[in-house]
Amino acid sequence: MKRHSENLRFNRFKDYPATFFITKSLYPKRPALNTEARQIIVSALSFAVAKRRICLRAFVVMPDHWHALVGLINPWTLPRFMHAMMSHVGAKTSEFTDSYQTTWQDGYYDTRIRTAKQFGYVTSYIEQNPVAKGLVDKPEQWDTSSARRTDLVTEEWPWLFD
Repeated sequence: MKRHSENLRFNRFKDYPATFFITKSLYPKRPALNTEARQIIVSALSFAVAKRRICLRAFVVMPDHWHALVGLINPWTLPRFMHAMMSHVGAKTSEFTDSYQTTWQDGYYDTRIRTAKQFGYVTSYIEQNPVAKGLVDKPEQWDTSSARRTDLVTEEWPWLFD
């Protein structure tokens, strides 16, 4: 049986140029991602931006999941990007996940962003995540977030919304 997220992708003709809100979690959810493990994910996002695979507006890496608001750059599709990124991240974070008896979920959740209002809401949701979980008082206090790592953020978004 296909996962719900796979069914949503089935009829999508193309993933670019498009903006997506992506969530990738550990299963079962356990706080396996310490500062070192979270930096591995930030490094992978930074690499994708530097190599012009994605534009990145917002991200946060939490102890048990990560979120990102990305725009895919042709010829990168969402499945291809996620496979490349998680092949690297999975290998580099396995010692952390193994010690907590968890692993990365098989799939990921994605939502295509279609409006400027949705874009703004998702950006705020991502950066407020550590505050909402009680980990910090202000978004910029979380070390693995676009609220703090503004150097990775693509300021001018190359795609228009409805």
